[in-house]
Amino acid sequence: MVFIQDFRTLQQVTTPDLCNTFNAAFSDYIVPLHLTPSILEQKMQGENLLRDYSIGAFAGQQLGGFILHAVDNKEHPTVLYNGGTGIIPAYRGQHLVQKMYDQFIPVYQDKGIRKIVLEVISTNLPAIKAYTNTGFHKTRTIHSFKGTVQTHKTPVGISLKENKTPDWSLLASFMDMVPTWSNTMTSIQREGPYTVTWEAVVDGQTAGYISVHKDTRRIRSMAIHPQFRRKGIGSALLQYAADQLKGPLSIINIDEHFPEIDQFLQQAGLMRYLSQYEMEIEL
Repeated sequence: MVFIQDFRTLQQVTTPDLCNTFNAAFSDYIVPLHLTPSILEQKMQGENLLRDYSIGAFAGQQLGGFILHAVDNKEHPTVLYNGGTGIIPAYRGQHLVQKMYDQFIPVYQDKGIRKIVLEVISTNLPAIKAYTNTGFHKTRTIHSFKGTVQTHKTPVGISLKENKTPDWSLLASFMDMVPTWSNTMTSIQREGPYTVTWEAVVDGQTAGYISVHKDTRRIRSMAIHPQFRRKGIGSALLQYAADQLKGPLSIINIDEHFPEIDQFLQQAGLMRYLSQYEMEIEL
């Protein structure tokens, strides 16, 4: 086994090389992942992942592991989001995640970072142990869903239309649940042309919306104005998105404290397939 002691940022790593390491690290993951360089670039753009805040574990010139970090603000960041941690199988067992954080947390503190946030699959015990040993603690449990939408017809009086310039502050006011990093309004806006937003209009008033990443068919955000709930608008939006994008949909990171959302999604045909813990560390 080659032991890794070289930890530095990903500034000099190309997207294809990073993508190859990502796919190798996640090839035997609980939920297998395989990205193309294009999808990885979209992920990095949408989540605000920056190479100079991300960490690589190098064996010579080979990237053996990584932690991808996003910032909340490019000018004066105070929060980092771990958008992906992966270690190639050949280099596992070396506590590389802890070593990367041990080396870089002092660097982040000097840069003004005060908190790091991440999500980890609830059954991934080695990862949970590594994060806990680093100082992370669980803040909430979140669930993910996927499936083929099967809902009823659109109720009378609802108009569904794409809006390329939504009033994001208005749409955000419809939400009760605090979204995780990749599902925030700012993340959706950063994804730009890769995400489509449809709105439901009733009597000239915006009653709800759904934003979906077009390539992955992953719902980024969805909410209904409180005055228009339980009128079939959410089901209509789900069905419309499924019809337009021609395939099954998924949505991740629904807070366990909102069982009504869980119930709605399952009634619409999306089954829960994964649970995660959101964790954070105060620096």
